[in-house]
Amino acid sequence: MPTRPHMHGEPSQMDTQYVNMMLALDDIPMLHNILVGFFNWILLAGFILFPGTFTSLENLPSDQVGAVGQKVIHSVTGLPLYIVAWVCCGVGAGGMIWLWWRWRKNYLWGLNKIFVPGLMNSLAGLLSTIANIFGAQHGELSTTSKSTLIVTGASTGVFLIFSGFYTFWLVRRVKERHDRTVGKELAGKYGEGVVDVSTRKI
Repeated sequence: MPTRPHMHGEPSQMDTQYVNMMLALDDIPMLHNILVGFFNWILLAGFILFPGTFTSLENLPSDQVGAVGQKVIHSVTGLPLYIVAWVCCGVGAGGMIWLWWRWRKNYLWGLNKIFVPGLMNSLAGLLSTIANIFGAQHGELSTTSKSTLIVTGASTGVFLIFSGFYTFWLVRRVKERHDRTVGKELAGKYGEGVVDVSTRKI
């Protein structure tokens, strides 16, 4: 693989894997950046639609919440909406997996465009599900709420694991190699970017 030449015998800031990944971000097609945003959004839409299928006990008389309530709780209401929610989640997850595989060697893009947004969306869906379980169903688990809780919980766990793995292992290793070659890059007072060459190891 060709590398950028060093200038004046000094380590080049343009010749590390970390910088290569950062520069490659500009070369990833705009369409893919738009698509990853759409897939993240459609995944969140699915998570938000799920609680709309939860059975509500609000309109049942208090003396009927016992036997009738249990039957209603374990039924699936709003079946078309339930199917739409599953389709949204499937499309979102499938699209994100495809784009992750397409650009899997750019850890920065995968972390910032897929795993961190996916974690935030899954967490939002999980919290929304829990809130609706205790709101509409008074803490009772229905058929749809159980499946929604499993899906949003599993998604949150998966995205959390991948976000941690990318942040604390893949990206961290690449960044540490860059810091040893070039020096530690800091944001600076106003985000202008400065390099601490004292961390450079010649």
